[in-house]
Order: sequence, then C-alpha cells, then structure tokens
Amino acid sequence: MVESKKFEVGSLVICYIIMAIVLVLTVYPLLWMIFSSCKTVNEFYSNSWLPPVQWYFGNFITAWTRAKMGVRYLNSLLITGTYLLINIPVSMCASYSFSRLQFKGRKKLYTAMLSGILIPTGVLTLPIYSVMVNFRLINNRIGLAFVYAGMSVAFSTFIMHTFFVSLPKGLEEAATIDGCSRFGAFARVIVPLTKPGIMILLIYNGISNWGEYHLASLVLTTNAKQTVPVGMALFQDNQAIEYTVLFAALTLATVPLVVLYVFCQKAFITGMTAGAVKG
Repeated sequence: MVESKKFEVGSLVICYIIMAIVLVLTVYPLLWMIFSSCKTVNEFYSNSWLPPVQWYFGNFITAWTRAKMGVRYLNSLLITGTYLLINIPVSMCASYSFSRLQFKGRKKLYTAMLSGILIPTGVLTLPIYSVMVNFRLINNRIGLAFVYAGMSVAFSTFIMHTFFVSLPKGLEEAATIDGCSRFGAFARVIVPLTKPGIMILLIYNGISNWGEYHLASLVLTTNAKQTVPVGMALFQDNQAIEYTVLFAALTLATVPLVVLYVFCQKAFITGMTAGAVKG
C-alpha cells in the first residue's frame, strides 16, 4: 500500500516536471521576444537572456513609424477579414452537403477535394501567380483574400465535416416538421450547434492567414497595400539586423493573435474535441 502510494506520488512529480519543462519551452520564447524588444542595443548584446534592467520602449515607436504599421495593420485586417468571410461560409456549405446530402459521386468528390490538403503550398506558387496575373489580381488585396480562401477550403471543409457528421439527423427532421426548409434548418438549427468548429476555423485560419508572408510578398507590390509580415523584412538587410527594433515589430504583429486567442480560447478548446465522437 505504501509502495503504491509512493509510486503515485513519484509519477505525479514526474508529470509536473514534464509539464513545467513544456511550459518553459512554450512561453519563454514569447517572453524573450518581449524582453528583447524593451532593451537598448547595448543591453541586448550584454544581457541577452534575462529581463531588461531598464525598460526601453523607443523600439516600438521606431518599428511603428519605419514599417508604417498602421497601414499594414489595416491591410492585414482587410485581407484576413475578407478571407474568413469567404472561407467559413463556403466550407460550411460544402461540408454540410458532403455530410447530409446524397448525390452521385459524393464520396469520390469529397476524396478528390481533400487531396488538395496533400499538395504543398510552395508547389502551387507559380500556377497561382500565373492565374492572378491573367485575372489582373496582382497588387489587389481583395483578390489575394479570394486566393487564400480557395487554397484553404479543403482543410476547412474537412474540419467542419467532422462536426456535421457528429450531429444527429433527427434535428433537421424535427425542424422540417415544424415548417423549416432545408436551408432554414441548416441556418437556424445546425449552424448554431457547430459554433466550436467555426471558432476553430476562425482562430486557426485567422492566425495562419495573418502570418502568411510568401504569397503576399510576391503579389502585393506597393508599400501601401502590403501586410504586417511583409513589413518585417524592412528591419534587415545585407549589412546588419536591428534585432531590438525587429523584436518590437514582431511583438506588435503578435498582439492581435494573442488577443484573438484569449477571447476565443474557451470555444476553441471545446471545439477540439466536440466533433471527435460521432452522435
């Protein structure tokens, strides 16, 4: 009995130690970035790993003005917001069709669409750029948002499909008996129940799109239309990198993502397991 209790205590201690290590590895890089952004250049090189002795916030002013972060924030918000407004409704309608409607070739079409997840984004860069040139979407923020939505619709449909499959079909049948149409049952009954899945798409796709650099740097050619990640390139050149100002800019770019997750984390965590069990 005593040995069993000691084993349980020892296992608990080991679990806490592992969790503490994971916590440090996860949180410390973010704290280090913030600490580095609040140091002078001399202190950054003399005191690299510890909090600043004297907090210096001038790096944020330099980063904000040099990269014109206000304009880039608006561009990123416009592109990401438009992308989510397109991606989420389209993926929900597609996943609902694949999970509820019966039509010829449904499984094959669903499998073919999911195969798009397996294609690396880098492989698609050249054909996407060619299509955007032909449709005159170069240096067009809304056009770029449509491209982002098309590229991620397969993944978003896959995520939402698990939620629609987990919901009992009797809910729609009851709504139909009460006088709802197919679309009415979908909009009034099914969509509210898939809120955790919507929050997953909102956070995951929003964060991924906010930090996208590769395609945005190729398509958005003028400073007035470039996004926040593209602006990070202004703080480095072939001669030197201003690390303190760069970390200040990275901190400014990270703030919206942290705020989004803090406000949506409860629904996000719920959504991670809500669609795991089929009803």
